[in-house]
Amino acid sequence: MRLITALLLTATLSALTSTTATAAIQNPAVGAWDFTTNSPEGTFTTQLEIRQEAGALVAVGKSPQGERAYDSIAIDGNRIKLVVTINYNGTGLTITYTGTIDGKEMSGDADFGGMASGSWSASRK
Repeated sequence: MRLITALLLTATLSALTSTTATAAIQNPAVGAWDFTTNSPEGTFTTQLEIRQEAGALVAVGKSPQGERAYDSIAIDGNRIKLVVTINYNGTGLTITYTGTIDGKEMSGDADFGGMASGSWSASRK
């Protein structure tokens, strides 16, 4: 009986450890980032926080003007896609960031509602 209990405990701990390690690998962007956008309007640096809530990824941008939740975030391996809608001259403008995650750095292209393009980069805090 003790052997069975020990085996079950070992199997349970192994499963939990494996699940935790897999979750970390599947979400390499989770954390706080210094986020820089290079656009035709100039270069802007904000803070980006990516966290996991109820099994889903959530991205929130933070600046002196306040906080804004991103519309969506998707991660596929080391590829990332962030979408946020901002108010630009009284009109909603959807910005789509696509790029790659490389450890403590991320970078890629930014699309400003099909009207302009730019680039972005981020460094883990």
